[in-house]
Amino acid sequence: MVRKSLSLLVPVLAICLTVLNAASAGAQTPKKEIATSYVNRGNTWFPGDDFQRALKDYDIAIVFHPNSATSYYNRAVLLQVAGELDEALADYNKAIEIKPRYASAYCNRAGIYYAQGRIDEALADCNRAIELDSRHAGAYTNRGVVRSAKGDLEGALADHNKAIRFNPHLATAYFNRGVFFLNQGELKLALTDFDSAIENAPSLAMAYVNRGNVRAALANLDAALADYDRAISLNPHMAVVYYNRGIAYLLLGKQTEAERDFARCLELDSSLKSSLDQAVTAAKKRR
Repeated sequence: MVRKSLSLLVPVLAICLTVLNAASAGAQTPKKEIATSYVNRGNTWFPGDDFQRALKDYDIAIVFHPNSATSYYNRAVLLQVAGELDEALADYNKAIEIKPRYASAYCNRAGIYYAQGRIDEALADCNRAIELDSRHAGAYTNRGVVRSAKGDLEGALADHNKAIRFNPHLATAYFNRGVFFLNQGELKLALTDFDSAIENAPSLAMAYVNRGNVRAALANLDAALADYDRAISLNPHMAVVYYNRGIAYLLLGKQTEAERDFARCLELDSSLKSSLDQAVTAAKKRR
């Protein structure tokens, strides 16, 4: 298989989501002390993916302290991860209204604007986050993604490089720079960055998807399949990984396995049908 096969595969992109903030336990009124306890307990539920318990605790915290920017911010992070973007956006707006210099809230809100196709607003939020915190690695890599979308490739690469310089362990920054190199056809550089993303975040399913794409493009289909398998074990609900693994199977002549993956892909995301049909036709011609 030649490098042209890269065009058959679908890369995935990640916006860096700044992590939860702990509520301060300084001198407080009794109601604020209660709110602080619920915020911090909510934070303990969230890493375990206990969405409902975390959401309930943040809701209670807001009842007791309706002017807590941290409560709204943390609830927004939770909702954003769950894909509830409109609700998350409303909470980020409230957090910023209460705390106008909340750099991480701008950084994360940029991710929502980007997902909604509101690129100029995403860029403005990234710029604001960096203005407030000139070493905010997440804001730099997010701005790199946005700049790529606007065609500013030089600026995008500079931002990803800055993100990694400010936080050498930020997996999302390596991941996004890897996507940048992947889109530029710089496969070896992309592979190195996806390796670094996985080293820093072994459970980042999307990094395995994209590393699999690079390995497939480098004609290492067995290693690509291993990466796709790992991605599925971490997140069995990503349509794109079944799409890509199916193409890899097809290029290996494994029709049954390919058809199984294509069916699962479309079960998860039927909007990929047209793209998948074209990729399957092209893959059959290249075998």
